[in-house]
Amino acid sequence: MKLALAQIDLRLGDLEGARARIADQARLAAAQGTDLLCTPAPLFAGMQPTALVGYPNYEHALLRCLRDLARETAHAGAALLVPAVVPLEGFPLMEAFLLREGRCIPLRAMAMARSGRMDASAWEPPVFDVAGTRVAAVFDAAPDARRIPRGCDVAVLFQTSGFCASDGATHGAAGVADGHFADEAVRAGSWLAYMAPVGAFDETVFAGASFVMDDAGSVVAAAPAFEEDLLVCEVRRGTASHALDARDLPRYERDEWLWEALRLYVRDTVEARGRSCAALPLEGDLPSSLLAALAVDALGSRNVVGVLCARSDVFTPRQEELERRRVERVRELASNLNMRLVERDQGDASRRMDRDVPSRDGAGLRAGIDALCVADVAHGLDACILSPLTKTDAALAPGAALVSGAALADAAPFGDIYLTALEFLARHRNALAPALPAGLVSLAAVEERLSSILAAAVASRPADAAWTGRMAALLAGLEPAQVDGALEAHVDRDRPFEEAPLSARSPEAAAVLLMLVRRGEARRRSLPPAPMVSARPFAERAWPASLAWSDLGRDGEEPERLADLVEEESHRIEELGAEHGQRVRGEILGLLGSLLGLTPEQQAELASEEGQRRMRESAERFESQLRQALSSGDDAGEEPEEPFAGQGHPTALPGRFPFFSQN
Repeated sequence: MKLALAQIDLRLGDLEGARARIADQARLAAAQGTDLLCTPAPLFAGMQPTALVGYPNYEHALLRCLRDLARETAHAGAALLVPAVVPLEGFPLMEAFLLREGRCIPLRAMAMARSGRMDASAWEPPVFDVAGTRVAAVFDAAPDARRIPRGCDVAVLFQTSGFCASDGATHGAAGVADGHFADEAVRAGSWLAYMAPVGAFDETVFAGASFVMDDAGSVVAAAPAFEEDLLVCEVRRGTASHALDARDLPRYERDEWLWEALRLYVRDTVEARGRSCAALPLEGDLPSSLLAALAVDALGSRNVVGVLCARSDVFTPRQEELERRRVERVRELASNLNMRLVERDQGDASRRMDRDVPSRDGAGLRAGIDALCVADVAHGLDACILSPLTKTDAALAPGAALVSGAALADAAPFGDIYLTALEFLARHRNALAPALPAGLVSLAAVEERLSSILAAAVASRPADAAWTGRMAALLAGLEPAQVDGALEAHVDRDRPFEEAPLSARSPEAAAVLLMLVRRGEARRRSLPPAPMVSARPFAERAWPASLAWSDLGRDGEEPERLADLVEEESHRIEELGAEHGQRVRGEILGLLGSLLGLTPEQQAELASEEGQRRMRESAERFESQLRQALSSGDDAGEEPEEPFAGQGHPTALPGRFPFFSQN
């Protein structure tokens, strides 16, 4: 059987566009003798469809589109396997539609109907036949690989998780070198076809790099990363196949892949807004300069405009020199990128607000006016607004970002990337074509921007001057790697205070950082959307906005856990049971003592631990003697030995046995 993987990029939810594009791919695949064509999972509703799935007319439009596609490709010569999210019993279900001979067959729903379980939690991989080959549709590699029935020839794995820089399982063929996918193919005993999407679907980005792997875990065909492609491969289970050389597979380089993922996000996001160009602020710092390079790579230099606003708070010769250097850096950058630059002079911000005295928050006021200038330019060009906001900004100073006009932006491409990572992205971009001034591609540029973020974070809590000064002193001595390392451990990996890298060196500074993250929760919800490329973006990490608790550590105490509490309570109940049993035994011994005429001292001796031990030993000794006597009494013609006498019935002799044996 020949299998084809259509690695295509389409606008999310463009049903008619998807129908036409898939039909074209089916004709191209059929021309190469393909028997089955597979399409990516997020084309129709993305991987986070939310309430769209339950909307009746969307379900109607989707199914109508698939029926039309089935009829249009009925004579193409290739069957189609098209995944899409649909509602089932009020819950979203990732369905696999098989389109062939003009029919649209919902494989998973049909399998559920046959089993009598119309339940979205039934994740059994549907299996069907194409050209004499058994094919299984899989959506989650690890669990579904164990459920693939033996005898399947090929499993088509649809990627549903977006690109994550730290997760090799989202890197397609480049993840094979890190040990992903091969075990699943070998365990299932079948070939594996990995259908990877490419492009941005809302905040989720996919890198492509689809591949086909044989049942020995070797890649026999692979598509490029970050490009559209139609990958066709012959599936021959049980026969030797020619594996690709490792050098021919896509190779994962973090900075390169991250840059390409962000480029795809900017391109597809601007297109999804119905625009063709973007406007952004140019501050002469690393984030805004790198954002300009990213926008040019994604949209082309003619479709990007930067806005430079002159500073009005220049009073000293040193401030004049710093402002001159900043303007020179911005102009040099615009010239290197061959992009349009608009320069504006805001004048005195206080006078614009009709104030007789300077504003207490003059810097925030000027930043807000700068944002309005960018918005005005974008409005005149019908352009999207891009924000240079980073994840470090969002974590520590989201309020300052909003004051600076972040809420006006359509997207923040660096919103899920920490500030320190921008230096390495800038080095990667300049290695392709030098564009950023050398002074910006350095640790000093990162430190300069971090100092501004920390100053804004401290200024956002001006209630107590002494506490504000203490916060500033604690944070001033931190290096960028320390700040971002503590944030990454807390936000991305959910590590407690004690496991934060900074807590051992400066626990007070670590506590301040975590407190700032907690206090910014409500404001973060108003920030512009950002691509999700980390292990845990803020879009998925939501704490209560009015939360008053901050993680300040355990002060050396052992961690309290529910399991420990359960064990403690269970142990208490066991002790109560033992105490209750002891009390019952005492009452029984008291009753026996009264009946047998034992003195209180004798009863106490019997109830003691030593008395209990002697009683157990006596009972064991008596049981042994009794068994011996019974055994000897059964022997014919033999007289019973003492201490038993009579006709096989034991008779106790006084003084021969302990008290309970005699009674």
